[in-house]
Amino acid sequence: MSGNAVGLLRQQIARGEFEEALKAAPHIAEVKAATFTDSVSLIQHSLSARQPDLAVALLEGSRLFFVTATPADVHQLVEEMTAVLASCWREKLDAPARKAVSLVLELLESPNCPAGKPDRPTVAHFAGWAGRFALRRNDEVWFGEIALQTAAWAARDMDGQDGESFLPAFDSWLHRILRHDRTEAIPVLFEAMSLLFASETDKVSFMAEFLKEWRAVAATACLNPDSPVASELVEQLLLFTVRAGSAELWSPVTERISEVAALTVAKHGVSVGFPVFRPMFDVGRVNLGDELKFGTGPDPDSMRQRIIRLVCAEAIWIADMAAHSDFSKVAGDKIEEMYQSWIKDPRYEPHIRPIQRFCQLLLIYWSNNRKRAAKRWTPREKCLSEPLLLTEEDQAKLTFLL
Repeated sequence: MSGNAVGLLRQQIARGEFEEALKAAPHIAEVKAATFTDSVSLIQHSLSARQPDLAVALLEGSRLFFVTATPADVHQLVEEMTAVLASCWREKLDAPARKAVSLVLELLESPNCPAGKPDRPTVAHFAGWAGRFALRRNDEVWFGEIALQTAAWAARDMDGQDGESFLPAFDSWLHRILRHDRTEAIPVLFEAMSLLFASETDKVSFMAEFLKEWRAVAATACLNPDSPVASELVEQLLLFTVRAGSAELWSPVTERISEVAALTVAKHGVSVGFPVFRPMFDVGRVNLGDELKFGTGPDPDSMRQRIIRLVCAEAIWIADMAAHSDFSKVAGDKIEEMYQSWIKDPRYEPHIRPIQRFCQLLLIYWSNNRKRAAKRWTPREKCLSEPLLLTEEDQAKLTFLL
């Protein structure tokens, strides 16, 4: 191609000679005097002209700039492709967006593209746009590629203290998931989070920042009783915490879940709101069963006992909050309502006895800590008191709580 090819291409696009421009587009990077800026300018012109095939051809023709990139080029390459994505979003053009994303993901996978600290906010901005585009298209596979590959790049060679610079991408994904009920994308988001979390030195600070936005999104989601987003956010957060294996995370995680639970109970009542925070009760139920099976008594280093204490404390707090909005009831009544909501779900039919045992534990724990209210309370659910499924031997193992 001749040196004036860039100018000629620009003129062809301006005059609407798209077929001629399409023939030259794949060779744009071969022009000796052409720069990446020239290439991006042509791509943007083709997008404004709503010529997706030409934009794709120009993007493919620009591949050489990515293949030969040095670490110093990463910022410009990714920033320009983010601008291209924004134009694709505005024009609702899918094919050029996918090509732009594939070029950046290939660049990030290259060994010549280290995860430099100054570049992380730039890549995070790109990841936010790309992930939202995939969510807008309801393309879970594409979103997974974007989330996992960009997070893996950010975690690579990380100094252990810069994971928070990538959290804005996760925040933008969370809000898009909420807006369009893309519950199937939530597990992928947390899988990507795990990559960053594993490389982070100050894990508690990192999670504290993430939980701020998680709480905001989950609290909004729980206001819609027909949306499964809030429940899925709670469940995936708990799975993430279990897999992380960090005892320090359980307190902030259960506290944020309880805040969301209190909001949904105040808005919709226990019966409607229970599915939102049921995953936390499931964690308590499972850990209680394991403790009664394998525990030998109080152990200050036991994560399982720590989880049981935290879940029970937050469960009572939720029940208290629910009772405050119903002046004729106390927390014991609300625990009975939670039990009824739990066992009515046909998925839990095989687990009715462990559920009954866990709710009995909650009532005993509440009675021990709210003695005045418990003394005046009359149980309505006889199955939560007769028969008592927590034997004396069981209660001996639970002296760390009772």
